[in-house]
Amino acid sequence: MANATVSIFLDSSYTKKDGTSRFYIRVTLNRKTKKIPLNLFIKPQYYNSKTKKIKEVREVPDAKKNNLYLKDKESEVEQIIIELERRKQHVTFENILSLYSNSEVNGSFIEFAKTRLKEERNRIKQSTYEGLELDIVKLERYQANVTIYEIDENWLEKYRNYLIESLDNKANTIYGNISMIRKYITYAYKKKIIDRNPFHNFSFLKEDGKKEHLTLKELDMLYDYYNQEEFLKIYKKDKRGKTYLTGMKYQETLQHILISCYCGLRLSDLRKLRFKHVENNMIIMEMDKSRRDKEKMLRIPITERLKSVLDLDGDKKPNDKIYKGFVRSSSDINPMLRFIMKEVGIKKRLSFHCTRHTFAVSALTLGMSLETVSDIMGHNDLRTTQIYAKIIDDKRKEEMSKWNRLNNSDEENTNQAICPNCDSEVLTFEKGVIRLKKLTLYCQSCSTKFSYTVA
Repeated sequence: MANATVSIFLDSSYTKKDGTSRFYIRVTLNRKTKKIPLNLFIKPQYYNSKTKKIKEVREVPDAKKNNLYLKDKESEVEQIIIELERRKQHVTFENILSLYSNSEVNGSFIEFAKTRLKEERNRIKQSTYEGLELDIVKLERYQANVTIYEIDENWLEKYRNYLIESLDNKANTIYGNISMIRKYITYAYKKKIIDRNPFHNFSFLKEDGKKEHLTLKELDMLYDYYNQEEFLKIYKKDKRGKTYLTGMKYQETLQHILISCYCGLRLSDLRKLRFKHVENNMIIMEMDKSRRDKEKMLRIPITERLKSVLDLDGDKKPNDKIYKGFVRSSSDINPMLRFIMKEVGIKKRLSFHCTRHTFAVSALTLGMSLETVSDIMGHNDLRTTQIYAKIIDDKRKEEMSKWNRLNNSDEENTNQAICPNCDSEVLTFEKGVIRLKKLTLYCQSCSTKFSYTVA
């Protein structure tokens, strides 16, 4: 290479609040240098300045993988300089940076997004990383060869329609999937890899949807089903006649549902829950979803009902899990949750996060103060918890509105369809307006479909 050298170095002259410093590629041309930042950070004490490598010690996860990444980046810039010479183009910082930015794309949006995500791994939470990874996989199933250049407003509209019509995804799921695309498209636009950002003219909204939850009666139904071990009665035979217990995973999942309903733990916190987190009949642990540089400790008293679904007896080590089985990711656990609801006879479409809604609504219904519920759930703002108080107030208003029927002079001329499952008012209309003898109605409150005979 002509008058050019490339090397990797850690700039320890500046450290972030967490004590880490950034890696750079140093390019030297005619005694002048240029630094190319990399999205990789470590604490300076884990860097060997002589070997230009990260120390492969236990305190540094993925050190070997990141050393390979650094070597690849160094080789990439060297190859760019060789390519410029081959093309007989000037080897300048501008030309090197131009080819370096575009070499990361190679046309494929999937590869571009995967590369960016890997570089972010040490800077984002594991749960965030897994969520983005799943969003990329979903897009890859839709169109694996999509290029970064063909993602425009029309393409985004087609992908949104696919999520709605083919996958029957809900509004907030779609919002998350498209947010992933926006994240990396915006990055490409800022790096001048693409000359326009389609999201400047494409809008998509997050739905402030209904916070679905279980009633206290439904929660008791689940608790009874768990204690009766109904799922442990499900067996399956293979072709050779061997019998397997297939209901264990549902019994374990039901246990996780009940734990969260009784204390409000998120799925990510439940996956971390160990015996070392139990002190003086309380769960004390750092919340997984703490804000950066602002840790939040959860302190949850263990009630009799919560204790009955935890495995607290016996000689256990501090790092042993205090529940049975393996806590799965949300993409695996949600289909099992819906199967459980169907088996128990609860006609609601729920996700695991609805267990937190159930805890909040149940706790407020039983008379716990708003401030206490907010603290146990780890909310940073009391206004977040007030949403659940509004749910209870709305239910109170709905029930109290039944007194208004006493003063309704037109009541005898009115037909009113009431849901047989939750007693919610589904339809009200004047007699004689509808000529049909029977109507098939759908309750928005509990998702019950029922037949109504017109009087």
